[in-house]
Amino acid sequence: MASFARFILQLLAVGAPADLVKDAQQALADEIEHARMCFALASLYEGTGVGPGPLTAADSLGALDLDAVVAAVIREACVGETLSALEAREAALRAEDPAVRRILEQIAADEQRHAELGWRVVQWALARASADQRARAEAVFAAAIAGAEATIDALAGEPGAPELHAHGVVDAPLRAALWREGLRELVNPTLDALRQAA
Repeated sequence: MASFARFILQLLAVGAPADLVKDAQQALADEIEHARMCFALASLYEGTGVGPGPLTAADSLGALDLDAVVAAVIREACVGETLSALEAREAALRAEDPAVRRILEQIAADEQRHAELGWRVVQWALARASADQRARAEAVFAAAIAGAEATIDALAGEPGAPELHAHGVVDAPLRAALWREGLRELVNPTLDALRQAA
């Protein structure tokens, strides 16, 4: 939630068009609903009320220049949200409880829209960027993808817990497989299309 609150202010600071700001506001509302649903599920599993604690907000706005905003969007949305949407979709497919499945399906659909928003923001920014700014964005993409690949290697070596799949839990080996597929089938092809459009 906090990252989307920050994201809205960053978009305003760099002069993003109204449709991107509006979609970011909707994404923030989605994340609030995700938290509400997940705390409700956690409370059911725990047998007692589970909820959020206070958030330290000092210095949480981050840098407001276009390079910093684009870098954050690349890491958090273009790579992070794209892979998270795949995880949520897979978790929904495996969840046996209909209520859990419905929640995960909603989260998966929302996360996919959030990832698409991130790609749109980067496309908008790069269309106005200098050659140096585009090169810096390429470097951030390379680092984010390399980071995801390193995480995949670490996750692939961890023990699995397939008995939890029926509860909508994606264990480490399954996450590694999903991320590998997501990089190959979604992130890299979308990045190639973005390069061609720039």
